[in-house]
Amino acid sequence: MLEKLKKIDYGSFYPFFFTLLFILMLIQYPFHSWEAFFYNLFTKFDFLSKSQTEIVLIQLDEESDAFLHETYPYTYASHMRMLKELTKDKPLIVSYILNLDEPESEIDTVYQTEFKSVIKNYTDDGGSFRFGTQIEEVLGEILPPQDLKDIGFSPAVLFVDKDFFAKDEVVRRATLNISGEDTLHLWITNQYLQLKGAEKRDALSFRGHNYNQDNDVTYSLFRYAGNPLTAQGLEVIPFHRVSKGNFPKDYFKGKIILVGSYYQSNPYDAVLTPFASNGPKASKLAVHANIIKALIEDKTIYPVPSNVSKTIAVFLALMLAVFISKLHPTQGLLITIGAILFCFISSYLLFILFGLWVELAHILLSIFVVYYIWVPFRAIEEYQNRYAIEEEAKILKRVDHLKQNFISLMSHDLKTPVAKIAGIADILRVQYNNTADQKSLLDNIILATKDLNNYITSILDLTKIESQNLTLKKESKDINNLIEATVEKLKFEAGSKEMNFELELGPLYPIEIDVVLMNRVISNIIENAIKYAGPGRTVSISTWDDPQWVYVKVADNGAGIATADLAHIFEKFYRVKNDSVHTIKGSGLGLYLVKYFIELHDGEISVASKIGEGTAFTIKLKNA
Repeated sequence: MLEKLKKIDYGSFYPFFFTLLFILMLIQYPFHSWEAFFYNLFTKFDFLSKSQTEIVLIQLDEESDAFLHETYPYTYASHMRMLKELTKDKPLIVSYILNLDEPESEIDTVYQTEFKSVIKNYTDDGGSFRFGTQIEEVLGEILPPQDLKDIGFSPAVLFVDKDFFAKDEVVRRATLNISGEDTLHLWITNQYLQLKGAEKRDALSFRGHNYNQDNDVTYSLFRYAGNPLTAQGLEVIPFHRVSKGNFPKDYFKGKIILVGSYYQSNPYDAVLTPFASNGPKASKLAVHANIIKALIEDKTIYPVPSNVSKTIAVFLALMLAVFISKLHPTQGLLITIGAILFCFISSYLLFILFGLWVELAHILLSIFVVYYIWVPFRAIEEYQNRYAIEEEAKILKRVDHLKQNFISLMSHDLKTPVAKIAGIADILRVQYNNTADQKSLLDNIILATKDLNNYITSILDLTKIESQNLTLKKESKDINNLIEATVEKLKFEAGSKEMNFELELGPLYPIEIDVVLMNRVISNIIENAIKYAGPGRTVSISTWDDPQWVYVKVADNGAGIATADLAHIFEKFYRVKNDSVHTIKGSGLGLYLVKYFIELHDGEISVASKIGEGTAFTIKLKNA
């Protein structure tokens, strides 16, 4: 037993120990600002919380002030006229969330009495009416005027997270009960349910309800039915339009009506919401409406106990540690990202489908901690495994460098004697009277040295490419001039095979190119057409342009290239293998270099071919 214990590699357990220690420390700290961020995000994108409950907001605002020539909270005469017009349309429930003043004159008292009479007639006719009162820190609850108290009132309080949770003064919770008294939201909910033949509910019947002992308040998180910043899902109408009867018939019939103020100039009329936790603020009246909708349709949120999310965080951390310890760091990163996405999406779906809120901060931070603890350990292990490979790669790189230097030096040294041979052969051919056989031999020597020189040049270019020493020397040039010069140079070679050139060169503007390299490109493609098309064929060369590209097309009506070979012709040292081209000399580097030179100019090359019909190369160069 002792021998087995001695053989255990305890060092491999250090990362697990550190992981567990860090996670246990991490979950001791609340991350309310993070939780608030995720809660707000889920609320914004809660597309399943749409409501069927119809609520209309009648707003006292700057527009109504200007129309009525009055200021908040308006005279009882205006309220009496508005309520008369409103109740004619038989709304289901009407609530006044306003701080009405006591009458200041006899005429005010008369209109207040008429206002109260309109309310009584409305309630006698089966409607429900309620005042919503505000509660201020200094003044306490602001009650309705003395003669209107008997109509009935309930506190219309918005619970802001001021000294609680994220402490950002955002409304996320519906206040259900204050000191044993149901709030206006719960009162309207019960009236609505009763009128619809459903059972009444108390504050404790809503899931996710919680009691705050310090404030003697029962509240619950709720789901917004729409964006209150735009009054989404709500109908809004100015006070003065209702008072003048300027609305369609049955516009208010069977609906819940909230009457309140929303002045752009008054910050007290607005409040922060999850839709914009840092501003702008939304109308309090719209938030009241969203709370009522959530309570009527039982769309409150149940917060999963934080101990559950902490347990999930520890479990996921240990599971992730096991996976990362056995996988490559890149795979570990992918699993980490996958775990984060899985947790985020799962939490979001639980929120919008079932109204469950799982705290995410501890879970996501645990995943990050595991990754950043284990990555260094895995990196060290990977480094040890790769060290030998890297050393071997260094040796191979040195060998490759020596090979390139050798090829480069050899090619340079070969160019001089090849040039001398070509020069001597040319002198012998031109300056001496040679027999036909001697002239033929000299022509063969000159042709062979030309082929050898082209091959050496290709090898040198390849060496420059692989050592990344090839740079462009651009100048403005008309591509048509290069084509014409190349065709003129190759006319003799084409004529020896009874081949013809057809040129259709459109007018082009000069473009920025490396003239030497582009000459190589054009020469190579035309020479290939002469070599491989076959005697008596035609080589067609055309150019045109558009605002973005200059196009060069070189086509022949020769033997064509097999489909199997087309995919490989631009590869290094690749040559088509068939009997017809077996005797044609070539290095297999020409088209590889052509493609490289064109791409060095940010251009493109493509090829199309059919056996027996011919081959066409199309070059695209930037028209600039």
